[in-house]
Amino acid sequence: MIRTLLILILLVVGFAVAFAPAALLRHAIPSGGGIGLTALSGTLWDGSADLVLGGIEAGRVEWRFTPVTILQGALGYHLALSAPGQALSGELRWRPSGIETVLDGTVQGAYVNAWLDRYDIELSGDFGLRSMRLVFPREFDPGAAPDGATGSAAGFMTWSGGPVRYRLAGEDFSGALPPLEARFGERLEAVVQAAGNATPLLRVELLENGYVRLGMTRLLTRMLNNPWPGADADHEVVLEIEERLL
Repeated sequence: MIRTLLILILLVVGFAVAFAPAALLRHAIPSGGGIGLTALSGTLWDGSADLVLGGIEAGRVEWRFTPVTILQGALGYHLALSAPGQALSGELRWRPSGIETVLDGTVQGAYVNAWLDRYDIELSGDFGLRSMRLVFPREFDPGAAPDGATGSAAGFMTWSGGPVRYRLAGEDFSGALPPLEARFGERLEAVVQAAGNATPLLRVELLENGYVRLGMTRLLTRMLNNPWPGADADHEVVLEIEERLL
């Protein structure tokens, strides 16, 4: 009798785990992080949902569990994000130490403009992501992260270049930029350069308080038809702004 009861309990638990609804993911996403999931369907192992980033609908994300990652000490998933203007896919791995994501694909400028509009920036062209790797520790908290707990980034991003429009200090500016490359380094930061030119144009860093810091060099201001006054070298940051991202 006891043996039969134990078998029934194991079957019930196994059934509950195997068919755990995707809606449970709502409880796994930290509140206030700028990321949300709606219209969830399927299970924790094979499902889909509408992804919301910074209050803007980013498309439909689908996930599929990859059991082989258990042998590597992680719960791994294959991801695919579908929306007009982009084609992204990648892998996500949950480990006791944190979360790791690797993304590849292309994104059109028109898709990115939905997030840039609030900053009065508009661009065209296409973005390409090659093995873009983001790592966040389990205790990651953009509002109160301890030193060294902001995660790390690695990989390569390109932009095909083209017209750029922006508004600064109440004035409208426009210009055209050549193809750009962004290389991600330690922590969550990147340096943007023109393809084939080692002079930095833009420095980007995600801060521990959830803000992103953008540093524009003198060369970039000149390329955007708004040259910074003074005798600063082209590689020096002459304009720095911070905006809340998470």
